[in-house]
Amino acid sequence: MDEKELQDIVQKYSSNFMMLMPENSFPIDKIEMLQTDNPINEPTTRGGIYFAEMKEWKIHATFSDTSISKHLSNAMLGPNKDFLDIILVAEIHNSQSISLVTNLTNIMQNTSKVVLNLTLKDALVRSQ
Repeated sequence: MDEKELQDIVQKYSSNFMMLMPENSFPIDKIEMLQTDNPINEPTTRGGIYFAEMKEWKIHATFSDTSISKHLSNAMLGPNKDFLDIILVAEIHNSQSISLVTNLTNIMQNTSKVVLNLTLKDALVRSQ
């Protein structure tokens, strides 16, 4: 599937998405998918840890359950040497599901919500 089709599916089924964590799952209140430009001249390895393309697909996922933040300490690069894959799943048409495999790049939180900024690694559609 191409990126535009994937973006349309995410928008159409946005209310169905959940984030899966090893101990819990969390409903996503709002999800957006957009393409961004990286400030690089060619694809490169950053810090010897991960590969960056010139354009990347980003996911913004908003949660009203602020307790999610305590489950994310192992997910972001920084204190960890590797990104933890964060899986966002949704039921879509014809008994299929979509899984978005992402990496967490940053977190914004206030008293009423948590917004995760994620980089899309892969998207998988499965029949159930």
